[in-house]
Amino acid sequence: MTMELYCRAATLVFFTLLSFSYASSSSMYSPTSQLSEIWTPLENQGWKPCDESRNKPTLPEKSEGYIQVFLDGGLNQQRMGICDAVAVAKILNATLVIPYLELNPVWRDSSSFMDIFDVDHFIDVLKDDISIVKELPEEYSWSTREYYALAIRDTRIKAAPVHASANWYLENVLPVLQSYGIAAISPFSHRLTFDNVPMDIQHLRCKVNFQALVFVPHIRTLGDALISRLRNPQPSNEEMSSNYLQEVTSSDDNKNAGKFVVLHLRFDKDMAAHSACDFGGGKAEKLALAKYRQVIWQGRVLNSQFTDEELRSQGRCPMTPEEVGLLLAAMGFDNSTHLYLASHKVYGGGARISTLRQLFPLMEDKKTLASSFERAQIKGKASLLAALDYYISVHSDIFISASPGNMHNALVGHRTYLNLKTIRPNMALMGQLFLNKTMEWSEFEHAVVEGHENRQGQLRLRKPKQSIYTYPAPDCMCQA
Repeated sequence: MTMELYCRAATLVFFTLLSFSYASSSSMYSPTSQLSEIWTPLENQGWKPCDESRNKPTLPEKSEGYIQVFLDGGLNQQRMGICDAVAVAKILNATLVIPYLELNPVWRDSSSFMDIFDVDHFIDVLKDDISIVKELPEEYSWSTREYYALAIRDTRIKAAPVHASANWYLENVLPVLQSYGIAAISPFSHRLTFDNVPMDIQHLRCKVNFQALVFVPHIRTLGDALISRLRNPQPSNEEMSSNYLQEVTSSDDNKNAGKFVVLHLRFDKDMAAHSACDFGGGKAEKLALAKYRQVIWQGRVLNSQFTDEELRSQGRCPMTPEEVGLLLAAMGFDNSTHLYLASHKVYGGGARISTLRQLFPLMEDKKTLASSFERAQIKGKASLLAALDYYISVHSDIFISASPGNMHNALVGHRTYLNLKTIRPNMALMGQLFLNKTMEWSEFEHAVVEGHENRQGQLRLRKPKQSIYTYPAPDCMCQA
C-alpha cells in the first residue's frame, strides 16, 4: 500500500469512528463536556519557582582558566548542554566561553549560540555566578574546533563519562586548567550527573534554563505575533467544508475564545526509522526505512528484534498524525479547537497530515500564520524554526507531544515550572488500543480519557537519575 493510499484508508477509518461517536448516545464521556474540562487551567499544586534573591551568588575572586564546550544534537539537547556547561564552569571556578554548537548532521544547520539565544541577556543574568566571555583572548585563539580535529591535544578532554560527578571534573579537568589555562571538553552531551550535586549547582542549572536562556529578539517578536494571531484569528468568509465534528461544537464557544493548543507532531523520517515500526507504507516504505536506518543509525536500532505488534503494545512506536487525531478527538477537542502544529518535516509530507488537517480545520503552522517576509528570516535554519516552535509552545494553553523526545522533555519541564497544562500521551495504552480492530468508539473514548486523567501536567517529583530539566521539582522549585 502506498503512503497516499494508506492516508486515504486512515481518513475513512477516522470518519467511520467519528460518525459512530456522535450518533451514539451511550458514550460515557461527552466530547462537549470533556472539552470544557480540558481547557481548565491547572490548580495550584503547592510548588513554585524558588526565590533566588534569598541566596545572593558570589563570583569567584580568581578564575582558574577558560572552559570551552562543543555541543552536538538538536536545539533542546544543546540547551541542556549549555546549562551543564555553566554548572561545570562554576564547579571549577573557571571562565566559560560561549558554547560552540556543532553542525547538526541531520538538519545541516550551522546556527551559532548568538544566532539562537540572546547572548547579552545570558551573560547579564549570570554575571554574579560565573565569568562568561563571547570569545577567547588572543593568546588562546589557537583553541578551535579545527585544532582539535587534527590530532590529540593535551588541552582537550575527550573522556568525560556520561553523567560524570562534580568530583570527576575537579580531579580530571581542573589540573588541565591549572597547567594550560584552558580546557576544551568534547563531546559534552549529558556530561554532568543529576544526582549528588551541591544544591547551589543544581539551582544554577535551573537559573540558566528558566531565566538566562531566552531566544534572540526577532524570534520572540515573531513568536508573539503568531501567538496573537492564534488567540485573535481573523474571521473567514469560507464555511467549513466538512461537518463531521459540527454536532459537538458547543453553542457557547466564547468561553474558550482565544485559547489554543500546541501539538508537537514528532513524526519525521529520523523518528520513523529509529523506531523500527511499520507505518503502513508497504514493502517500498519498509525497504526505504531499512536503508535509511543503516545509513543514519548504522545498525543501532535495537528495537528491530521485536515484531511491530510488540513494539506498539510496549509504546515504542511514535503515533502517526492520524492516530494523534483520534487521541485528540477522544479527549474532547473538536473543530472549534485552534491547533498549532509544531514540527519541522513530517514523514510523508502533506498527504500524511491531510486527514488531521481535515479533522481540525483551524489547525495552523508557521507557513499558514507567518508571512513570506517573516518566514524568510528563519528559512532553512532548523534551530531557529525549533526555537520559534518552543517559544509558542511555552505560551500555549495546552501542549501535547505525539511522542517522547528532547523537545517533549524540555517543554514538560518548562511548563511544569510555570504550572501549565501539558498532556503526556500514554504510549503503551494508545499502542494497545490501536491494535484492537474491533473496539467501538465509545470504548476507545472511555479508555483514552480514563488513561490520561493524571497525565495533564500534574507535578511529579524528580527521582534519582532523572533529569532536572524534565522534572524541575524539588531542585528548581520550592514548596509554596
